[in-house]
Amino acid sequence: MSTTSWFVMAAVLCGPMFLSGCSLLGYSTPKQAERAPAAESVKVTFPDSFEQGTHLDGPAMAALEVAMNAFLPPDRRPEARDEALARCLARRDTYDTTVVKENDDLYFVSFLPRLSRCGIELETPIMDAGAVYAIDARGRILAEL
Repeated sequence: MSTTSWFVMAAVLCGPMFLSGCSLLGYSTPKQAERAPAAESVKVTFPDSFEQGTHLDGPAMAALEVAMNAFLPPDRRPEARDEALARCLARRDTYDTTVVKENDDLYFVSFLPRLSRCGIELETPIMDAGAVYAIDARGRILAEL
């Protein structure tokens, strides 16, 4: 059997093993969005206008994505004093987000947790649960608070 044949056979037999190992090295595909059943989607009525909505230009949206992935990567679980708080801080919908466009090359993105969304009320506030990022138009994090 030729070297090429051995390589092809190894790739076919071992390929799935190597591909699954990619996620261990930090290379993985993003999770696809869940789709609601058709019975729920037919109940949706879209607005006639988006004028009153929150508007983000393309670079602002990119800055938001960079900041969110740095702040709370999909595969990371924040450390907390108890399990319920850790689960709450791991949810992206826990955070209020603000994007400020300073100029065409600088965006500030702020994340502030709202623990009440998880049914958690704390007597002492968590001082380091949020973050603020400065991100340039190239998608680089310039600084973080």
